[in-house]
Amino acid sequence: MTVAAAPGVRAAQRRIVGTINASGRLNADGLALWREVNCGEWKATAADLSADLGLLQVPHSIVTAFRFPLASAYSKAMREGEEVRILRKDLGHLVPWMPSLEQVIADIPEDATRWDFTVFQPRAEGMAIARLVLSAEWPSWSKKQARAARLVCADCDYDLRDKTEDRAPFDVRLPEQPKRRRLVCGKCCNDGIDEMERLAALRGKP
Repeated sequence: MTVAAAPGVRAAQRRIVGTINASGRLNADGLALWREVNCGEWKATAADLSADLGLLQVPHSIVTAFRFPLASAYSKAMREGEEVRILRKDLGHLVPWMPSLEQVIADIPEDATRWDFTVFQPRAEGMAIARLVLSAEWPSWSKKQARAARLVCADCDYDLRDKTEDRAPFDVRLPEQPKRRRLVCGKCCNDGIDEMERLAALRGKP
């Protein structure tokens, strides 16, 4: 279907379609476009993309999301960015502007990965569930990049993105670094039970 639109809207369409083709990530949750903070000198920012999607009347949101640190960076902290996200249920608003997307959406497998990376956090009162807000491309990172993002087991180097029943990721922190996330697989931490018992014992002390 051809959409009649003003020149400004057509320009927004060209920019959005080009950006999606170049860097869009589609999964079970929807479509995501990541931009590093303060990238405006080099490319369209998340706010720029949001403005174009607003012209096209496509519902979306902007969330903070992180990528692995660059090997050349002095700081090894995760890189903060903003991700423009369009929920899967709202992708139909984008199809008139990008008809080729219709079949791609229909072909998304139901067991496809999602935006958030889920981890288990042992606590004295029980097991909690946390979600790491990573850029939507996290499933495609290399093992080296996943290691830089601390998504491999800190004890055995198992890639925690390849989840199996006994290899779920647990956030088991070192006593001397209680605020630093440290992921290990279920095999290496007894599914977090040992850590829960340690924390519960500490809580029971005067």
